[in-house]
Amino acid sequence: MRASTVRGPVAVIDQSTTSTRRRGLLGLICLALLTAVIAAAPGSASASSGILEFGMSPTTTQAGGHPNVTMFVHYLNRNNPPSETCFCDDVKTITFHFPTGFIGDPHSQAICSLAEFSLAACPISAQVGQVESLLFGNRIVLPLYNLETHPDQAGQIGFIFPLTPFPNFIDLRARTDSDYGLDSATFPIPHPIVFDTIRVNIWGVPAFPENDFYRFKTPLTVFGECGLFAICGDGTVTNFPSPAPPKPYLENPTTCGGSLESSVDLVYYNGKRYHAEEPWPATTGCTLLTFNPSISVTPTTDQADTASGVDVDLKVPQAQSPTQPSPSQIRTTRTTLPAGFSINSSAADGKVACAQSETGIGTLGPAHCPEASKIGTLTLDVAALPGPIDGALYLGEPLPGEKYRVVLAADGFATHVKFTGTVRTDPNTGQLTMEFADLPQSPMQEFNLHIFGSERGLLATPTKCGTYPVESEFVPWDGVLPTQASTSYFTIDRGPDGGPCPGASRPFTPDFGAGSNNPTAAMYSPFNMRVRRPDGDQNLARLTVEAPKGVLASLRGIPYCPQAALNQISLPSYGGLAELASPSCPAASQVGTVVSGAGAGTHPVYNDGRVYLAGPYHGAPLSLMVVIPAVSGPYDLGNVAVRVALRVDPDTTKITAVSDPLPQIMEGIPLRTRSIQLSLDRPHFTLNPTDCAPAAVRASIVGAEGAAVSLGAHYQASNCTALGFKPKLALRLKGKKKRRGNPALHAVLTTGSDEANIGRTVVALPSSELLDNGHIKTICTRVQFAANACPAGSVYGTAEATTPLLDQPLRGPVYLRSSNHQLPDLVAAMHGQIDVNLIGRIDSIHGGLRTTFASVPDAPVSKFVLDMAGGSKGLLENSENLCRSKHTRAAVKMTGQNGARLNRRVKLLTGCGGSGGRR
Repeated sequence: MRASTVRGPVAVIDQSTTSTRRRGLLGLICLALLTAVIAAAPGSASASSGILEFGMSPTTTQAGGHPNVTMFVHYLNRNNPPSETCFCDDVKTITFHFPTGFIGDPHSQAICSLAEFSLAACPISAQVGQVESLLFGNRIVLPLYNLETHPDQAGQIGFIFPLTPFPNFIDLRARTDSDYGLDSATFPIPHPIVFDTIRVNIWGVPAFPENDFYRFKTPLTVFGECGLFAICGDGTVTNFPSPAPPKPYLENPTTCGGSLESSVDLVYYNGKRYHAEEPWPATTGCTLLTFNPSISVTPTTDQADTASGVDVDLKVPQAQSPTQPSPSQIRTTRTTLPAGFSINSSAADGKVACAQSETGIGTLGPAHCPEASKIGTLTLDVAALPGPIDGALYLGEPLPGEKYRVVLAADGFATHVKFTGTVRTDPNTGQLTMEFADLPQSPMQEFNLHIFGSERGLLATPTKCGTYPVESEFVPWDGVLPTQASTSYFTIDRGPDGGPCPGASRPFTPDFGAGSNNPTAAMYSPFNMRVRRPDGDQNLARLTVEAPKGVLASLRGIPYCPQAALNQISLPSYGGLAELASPSCPAASQVGTVVSGAGAGTHPVYNDGRVYLAGPYHGAPLSLMVVIPAVSGPYDLGNVAVRVALRVDPDTTKITAVSDPLPQIMEGIPLRTRSIQLSLDRPHFTLNPTDCAPAAVRASIVGAEGAAVSLGAHYQASNCTALGFKPKLALRLKGKKKRRGNPALHAVLTTGSDEANIGRTVVALPSSELLDNGHIKTICTRVQFAANACPAGSVYGTAEATTPLLDQPLRGPVYLRSSNHQLPDLVAAMHGQIDVNLIGRIDSIHGGLRTTFASVPDAPVSKFVLDMAGGSKGLLENSENLCRSKHTRAAVKMTGQNGARLNRRVKLLTGCGGSGGRR
């Protein structure tokens, strides 16, 4: 339709006193000959083209007012030598740039269809201004119409050169690459049209009577009431009022106190470009503006402690009056959600960020954010567009100081809206504040946002039922009116999964399980532990796990993770991605893996981590460092680093793991830890017991609100009876051999591999050896022993145990320690990587000395050496001369952890000559 032959009137008004009608005829004749003449006309300007004069001015400076605006540009045109016919120096396009915040609303006015436009039959109500130019010294005035738009246009106006096939269209569009200001850009101007001056007058309220004087009667005719091609509005003929009600078409910026600027750009067919700028009068009267936005924020669920989306409805009243200034546009929205309504830690799983280069910000084109970054949908209703436009909300690329960003993008009517928002989190509570700052200066009247809910909802509702306030602040663009505040409310009235609301304290019903992959006795097998809680329960806060006796670990050849590495992992500034790329602890110290589930809803996010062996911690000889890089989608929250003290009972070697408090919030996101599954899966690390009696893994689990539960998981090794049991004991007396002498005792116990561990040992010395009560002098009390403060005089020997689980033997003194029995206990307190106490009860049987080790730890010991002092510290006394004694064998009874029994008569070597075992 733009190629249709359009014929319409033109007014030619002489600059002198010659009559309008006469000059109109001359102008018509000249214009009709334009196509034939202009190609042969010599250039009227110098060889260089450019803008000679430019101006834009409103008729009022009232902020939000509706001025008539005049745009004027005088430029050089047609500079080719006559021999050239490409017309390369013709102006191709002219683009006027209105100041930031200046708005045109073509959809508030009557529309001239393209069919009507092609027939020069636009209704009077569709005229929104006039276009003026000079031709041969005559001013030509043409009507400017508000035209029908294509789906890819925001607005369009146009005018026609009469008696020519040249309709001229002007595209109205927003500068979505910068300040979202209004541009009016001509379509390519046909070559024969060589005006070098153009003035466009656009009416702020087209239907106002003041514009009747300049309104063209329609349908346009060559001859009509006004005469030959004359304006019906030249002051001598009746004016033509518009039948449409007066509605604003133009609107001044609603900001005061700053400098404004207008500009023009010319593009020539030869590619040359020229730019000119002109100050725009500062707007005034911002105190007369109104500003009354409101917002409603509602979760997509009314259930507590549940994954949720949110619906946001923002309304900014834009009541448009032809006689009153429009309301101030909204500059910033700031909404603070109630405490407890937080980002769901599982929401970003599987998501990616929309990179800054993909947002389209700074370009006229649309955003190209990945679908996997999409977290919501939106509808944006701007008064200056034909209708609402749809769009989406995307996760934005985290930037320094702005970790949680969102990108808002909406497209429609050749307008591509793109801007970012920031979500700030309270680092201690996770409370959210969403802010969209420096919004485009456009008459947005409604904004509807839906953030996806479902089981991977971006947000999580508060953990308790109740009515919650949403506090909002709105900053206007006017710079004068105060910030407006608004409060809306939503209600949480059900528990998770639609159950009853939790009471004053949430329930705490975690589930616990533990065990070995392969429970075969004396076998190395991964040991697994799992704890989980349902939605609606208190968060997991602390764990204490007690392993059954005999469940041990081989520390041989495993270095501790260095303290410097542990410190680095725990730094808040140390990222999870950095840890994933290059683990801080050496691989040689890794002993297990861990998987943690976090987030509200039935689909938590699962993060993998590692478990490292570390050194002493909180009084325990060993510890574990559990490291879980908290990386989900585009977000790096750092590392969940939990130190676990490994307490080893020295009397039983039973291991109890005591965790530090579990983190509850990281980078402002409550973790809502749902499950922890830990596996000590290093090859040949965890060792099964050799006792197949039923046992249990005990756990004490504490909730974040103080609740505590004790749970157990059945544990039982298998095939214990298949284990051998053949330990060997050698006994030797050293020193004085005469009667009443006090010899030293040297005992060596050895065991084979893959045997059941010793559970009980009784050694009864022959009657030749008695207890010398006179040498029992200093005894360590139990209090002293517990404080590792036994007096030196209570030491009566030394002991050393070699185990395949440790790199170095355990060594330590042998004390006499106070006991509940008649005689003191004999305690071998061995120290090393761990501490182990071997406790023996001393008594006599058949006149001889007997020592009973009733509860030996279920731990493999390849060699145990006991040396008891002789002489003045000797506890043994010869009842006869050892070299003449016939009592040379000790009675040894051993019981394996698997129940196997071994009774032997062990020779007591004395070092005497001859035979008979007295050597």
